[in-house]
Amino acid sequence: MNNSWVRTPLVRVAASAVSWFGFALAFGLLYQVALAVIALGGYCASGGPYEIAVECPENVVAFAPLSIFGGLIAVGIGVFFSNGFGAQLTAWAWAILFIGLAVPFAIGGGVSNWFVCVLFVLMGAAPLVLELRANAARAFIGSRTAGGEAFAFRNGDRRSLMSMTAPAEGTVTPNAGHALAGFLVPAVSAALGVLLAISWFRAS
Repeated sequence: MNNSWVRTPLVRVAASAVSWFGFALAFGLLYQVALAVIALGGYCASGGPYEIAVECPENVVAFAPLSIFGGLIAVGIGVFFSNGFGAQLTAWAWAILFIGLAVPFAIGGGVSNWFVCVLFVLMGAAPLVLELRANAARAFIGSRTAGGEAFAFRNGDRRSLMSMTAPAEGTVTPNAGHALAGFLVPAVSAALGVLLAISWFRAS
């Protein structure tokens, strides 16, 4: 079977857009689920044979599992189909997840919530710092052009924990057009995903 279509510019760009849109949508829903649960005192439950002290709202029950699995699918799309084009979702997803979810705990207040908040920030920031130290440009604009040519970064190509690594034979020097495309496609897609998440959660 010929899978050459997977490596086309259209697929790379579309996959980057879809993955960032899907992840932002999933995280936006999960963030609002966390806020709702914190507002209920930090705990709620639904279903089961026992009497429930605090019943979870219907949107929490619906969106909690959907957001988790949706986020994983979105990362998978980025890994397998964007092929290095655009800001690397693998470089940012972990940090966005943990640092983002630290905010509801900070809002909730209290010693235990603040402990979780600080822990989440550290968990999210540590791998991101390592990623940016390895190659910040790659994290923001990707390791390849839409056409598939590998970038040759000035600071070399140190191996990172999360993002895809550009081949050593990369010869294309990233220019303003590459940077704009690699950053704007994910950024706009993510913004649209967040907006949909907010409106969807509020409407449910």
